[in-house]
Amino acid sequence: MNNKKIIFMGSPRIASDYLKELIKNNFLISAVLSQPPKKKSRGMKIIESEVHQLASKNNIEVFCPNIFDRNTIETVKNLNPDLIIVMAYGKILPKEILDLPVFGCINIHVSLLPRWRGAAPIEYSLINGDKETGISIIQLTDKLDAGPIITQKKVVIEDNCNKKELSEKLTKVGIKLLIETIPLIFNKKITYSVQDENYASYTRKISSEDRKINFNKSVKEVLNLIRAHSPKPGAWFTIKNERIKIIKARKSNYTGNASTIIDKSFNIGCNDGSIEPLILQKEGKNIISKDDFLRGYSFNINDIVNA
Repeated sequence: MNNKKIIFMGSPRIASDYLKELIKNNFLISAVLSQPPKKKSRGMKIIESEVHQLASKNNIEVFCPNIFDRNTIETVKNLNPDLIIVMAYGKILPKEILDLPVFGCINIHVSLLPRWRGAAPIEYSLINGDKETGISIIQLTDKLDAGPIITQKKVVIEDNCNKKELSEKLTKVGIKLLIETIPLIFNKKITYSVQDENYASYTRKISSEDRKINFNKSVKEVLNLIRAHSPKPGAWFTIKNERIKIIKARKSNYTGNASTIIDKSFNIGCNDGSIEPLILQKEGKNIISKDDFLRGYSFNINDIVNA
């Protein structure tokens, strides 16, 4: 079983967690494709993706094509993969690649497809107050996240769960599901289910402006936005021309005008109540508790935020 050749395609930390378990379980990873190294951090050093770094440490050949040109397609073809596994790769595969492996190309997607196709399913699940999400392993096609479903596993979203916590929970479930599913694929014991297009919904890449908190919305909507981006990159607002992130908050029992600091405890009004920020971060500074934040911050009751 483990003599079947697998190409793994992925880039960020979440994908490296999957690759690590595939290696640990002795699956034959013949090559890895990952995003090209990029300049990162304050020193703008060229840094390889976390998948790239892990593959190199395990002496797995790594390719970082900018595009799937003829040379790249021929390179993948010459690797003669039995299966291609895609997890957060960041590139769309051309049909020539999709048709190469005997057992096809599969993708691990962090939602219950067809809900939340696209780039930010975890964030959208939280923003929209979903009570459950999950892992979908699908056969890749040339249409975004629309291929036949191989298997799915539901995950409950707790009320106060943030992006990091949900990501970790989904990763744990997804890795187990993938390790169980690969042998079934190789043994041809899979029943494919066509996605119902009537229930399809889509996400898009989230911008910094999308993370700006609109306090004219309900308390629930504001709290959902905060946890959808916590702890990084963080939902934010401005006051006195300074950008401040709220990493954690809760519903407050006080009422006041929306987009207004309503008391000395720094509760902020929404359109149906208020929130109490619990953990905050000034731009370029460390994440701190509200008590520490208020020790070094001057404000007035009725100050307007996002003015």
